[in-house]
Amino acid sequence: MGKFSTYRYLELKDDTSNSHINVRRSLKQPRRFKKVFIFLIALGLCGTYLLGLFAGQTQWFDGIAKSLGYESVTHHAVIIDAGSSGSRVLAYKFRVPFTVFGQTSLDLVDEYFEESKPGLSSYVDDPKKGANTIVQLIKKAEFLTPVDKRRSTPVIVRATAGLRLLPADKAKQLVQEVADAIAKLGYDVGPNSVEIMDGSDEGIFIWYTVNLLHNLIGGETMAALDLGGGSTQITFQLSDEDTKLYPAADQFVVPAGDNITLYTHSYLNLGLLAARHGVFKQEAGDNDTNEFVSVCVDPIVQKEKWTYANKQYIISGAPRPEGMKREAVYKRCHAAVTRYVERTLDWVPRRAPSGSVAAMSYFYDVAADAGLIDVMTGGQVSVSAYRSAARRACSASNVEQPWACIDLVYMVALLHDAYKIRDEEPISLFKKVNGHEVSWALGLAYTTVMNKITTAPAA
Repeated sequence: MGKFSTYRYLELKDDTSNSHINVRRSLKQPRRFKKVFIFLIALGLCGTYLLGLFAGQTQWFDGIAKSLGYESVTHHAVIIDAGSSGSRVLAYKFRVPFTVFGQTSLDLVDEYFEESKPGLSSYVDDPKKGANTIVQLIKKAEFLTPVDKRRSTPVIVRATAGLRLLPADKAKQLVQEVADAIAKLGYDVGPNSVEIMDGSDEGIFIWYTVNLLHNLIGGETMAALDLGGGSTQITFQLSDEDTKLYPAADQFVVPAGDNITLYTHSYLNLGLLAARHGVFKQEAGDNDTNEFVSVCVDPIVQKEKWTYANKQYIISGAPRPEGMKREAVYKRCHAAVTRYVERTLDWVPRRAPSGSVAAMSYFYDVAADAGLIDVMTGGQVSVSAYRSAARRACSASNVEQPWACIDLVYMVALLHDAYKIRDEEPISLFKKVNGHEVSWALGLAYTTVMNKITTAPAA
């Protein structure tokens, strides 16, 4: 970005036609130079203060520039989140605000969100049909990107846990079909545009999204907990001292004002749907069957059909002794869920993340279904609130929500036993912030466009 400096200087004009005046002037030079020197020091201090006052005040300068007719540069990005339970397109429009001091930044000015089900992994036996679902999502979002900008607009498809759980050859075939299909749409598509996303990237990008939308980048940031269908991620900022407590492989230095160190870990098979299936299968002695009987399902539920990973299962509630108390029902389910979590965890954090905690995706949906938060606006919950809701759900005969008990108990086990979140620690649940969808896709779009801007050759 362009910078300017303000220079102030003093011109002294000598009149050599009058030697008497010149002599008198030379006699007063020391005092006059002292005044000029003091004036320049004061001027420098004022300038330094003003530079410090306005440095980073992007909005102030941007507002002035817009009032003077400055036309900001816009950039676009289209991201496909090919998750295990569905595929989502998130198209973004950014503008580069006018700034004089500080680093280049981006403002998110518009977005489009659309979802289709089932997920891409469900088309494992029909890759072309799966690729077409992605193409249709991109076409629905094309109105946001002007035709003349599409060649420079990146389209990025990232598949998550659903494809990570497939056999490698099947997943590769799906990825290739999608890559071939989107290459014909007229966008900026390269050899790495379609990939299976690493779990650590998923965690880092959702962390970026949460903290970008709350304007916390460069300050005291929030920890981000994400819960998908197949995997879950925990990501938070580490102090220099904390870096000794976590594996080096889970630490990433990222730009956030200054460079900071993030801890992020992704747990495969601990997404909500994967965990639900894992508990059911564990109760069946890990046998390869499609019929399960679970202590986490009310006995009134019998032969309930449930589809997971493109396979249909039949679920029934286990019998309960007559007069079994609410706490006993809860504890019986909690024991089964905790056993599954403990055997599936490949790493347990030493302690809870410091600072405030944000949680998204199924953390939000389960809380909303239980009436713990407003389904539209979100809110705050705690492990204790999830536990109370779990006790109620496990002792209620609710055929409309047959998985409420196991899902709420899983929230408690994951947050408290795995992530070490304290019982009364407030957890902020978000689906949208200021009208923007909370998804790792925004973090990916933001960093992609920023890299494009900052690495572009000078004109």
